[in-house]
Amino acid sequence: MKTSSLWVDIVLILLVAAPIVYLILMTTGKEKKAKKEVTKICKKNGLTVSNFDITGNLILGMDEGHKKLIMSHRKNIERDFKVIDLQSLKECRVKTIKLSKNTTDWVGLELLKPDSKLDISFYDESNDDGPYIDPLACIKKAEQWEKLIKPLLKAS
Repeated sequence: MKTSSLWVDIVLILLVAAPIVYLILMTTGKEKKAKKEVTKICKKNGLTVSNFDITGNLILGMDEGHKKLIMSHRKNIERDFKVIDLQSLKECRVKTIKLSKNTTDWVGLELLKPDSKLDISFYDESNDDGPYIDPLACIKKAEQWEKLIKPLLKAS
């Protein structure tokens, strides 16, 4: 009786744990592949990625030596690859749009140039094709990137 109970417990644990382990392995594999592809594109453009992060479908990297911000979209890295010259920016700040007191609709970085602005979206409530990310976690990520970018701006 005890042996059969033990086998049932082992099978149940495996049924629960196997899909979780599979998802973790698949996610880290995709992130490594994305990082490798971004690094390859950066080398082609003469850039070296010193900071790298994937948040949802957003890929951000930074070349501190050349003071460049690298951004792309996880689903089409090469087509959406952009290099932003941090020396051309005058301001960087975290921006959130709230629908109500408890509902966040959009989280991102607002990069201000003398004649234009660029928004980098970390979280968009209306975006259903990306993985779910908690808006509060996205605010923290945006704040981390703001702290990395601000010292490299022209005005700083």
